[in-house]
Amino acid sequence: MTLSATVLWLIAAVVLGIIELMASTFYLLVLAAAALVASGCAFFDIALEWQVVAFAAISIAGSLWVRRLRSLALDTDQQARSLQHLDEGQLVRVDRWSEGARTLVQYRGAQWEARAKNSDQLQTGLHRIVSVQGNVLILEKASNG
Repeated sequence: MTLSATVLWLIAAVVLGIIELMASTFYLLVLAAAALVASGCAFFDIALEWQVVAFAAISIAGSLWVRRLRSLALDTDQQARSLQHLDEGQLVRVDRWSEGARTLVQYRGAQWEARAKNSDQLQTGLHRIVSVQGNVLILEKASNG
């Protein structure tokens, strides 16, 4: 049994599409679309060289398009970052500091380990969470407390 170029390009498109479903890169989706276009060229009896040129041109143009889309800074990037860092900016009360500029604070109904961002200014009172490293809160003295 002989497979035509149309069927071979279709098989390539399906295989690339299936791999894309597992990888989620969008580059393989571009290659699958290019193979589909090459299959169309083969269906209309266009020479193999032009099928390969069509595949290459669609692949390159599509890859550049995907790369451009991925490099655009979206408004949702800032929203996603803020959702991942809900603790930043919240206030906690520090009653005393231990060695190494560390303390334990009550936050969200649990006891958290905290560390001073600036170990030169260890004062008690209200502190603002500037970041979270693992399960350790990084604090700085709040300006109003």
